[in-house]
Amino acid sequence: MPVMKWYREPLVHFLLIGAALFGIFTLWGGASAPAPSRYHVAITPSLIQNLQVSYQRQNQRLPNDRELAGLIDSYVREEILGREARALGLDQDDPLIRSQLSGRMEEYLQSSAEAAPPSDAQLQAFLEKNAADFRKADGTLPALSEIRAGVQAAYDIARRRETANAAYEKIRAQYTVDIAKAPSASPTGTSAAAAPSPGTSSK
Repeated sequence: MPVMKWYREPLVHFLLIGAALFGIFTLWGGASAPAPSRYHVAITPSLIQNLQVSYQRQNQRLPNDRELAGLIDSYVREEILGREARALGLDQDDPLIRSQLSGRMEEYLQSSAEAAPPSDAQLQAFLEKNAADFRKADGTLPALSEIRAGVQAAYDIARRRETANAAYEKIRAQYTVDIAKAPSASPTGTSAAAAPSPGTSSK
């Protein structure tokens, strides 16, 4: 019948095949498509270890399962709210946020310090170099065996600081910093640009 001739049209076949392929890709690809990176928070083993180490430094012990779950929840909350704040531009020109981010980066750089414990020779050399920090009230310097824990704690702090400084210098070398000349000020605090020039009377 003439009414059925449209089934034989090549254009109709092309449209039907295209619709079928579209449906297949929608079902297969749509269901497994990954969420945008902004909405995905990955809690990696290294992150969990960092949370445990931070907790141990503050409490002198590792967190239990309940405490670790609370640390992870707090991290996720901070991460999500931080991303939303950045999306709204709330981090722009905020000295507090800049300071916090800088502090986190300092901790990250310090965490790359060598984990191997120092030798007695290293601690003794550090003690002698920083003798003024460890002398008793009478001016005598205790033996390393007497204050080993304190010397090693100070040594670890100095080592992390040196590691962070070295890493910063490598990063800093990639940047170009342009510093504008600060306007000079008069003794009364008025900038030179605002002060009248010689020979000009003010009315």
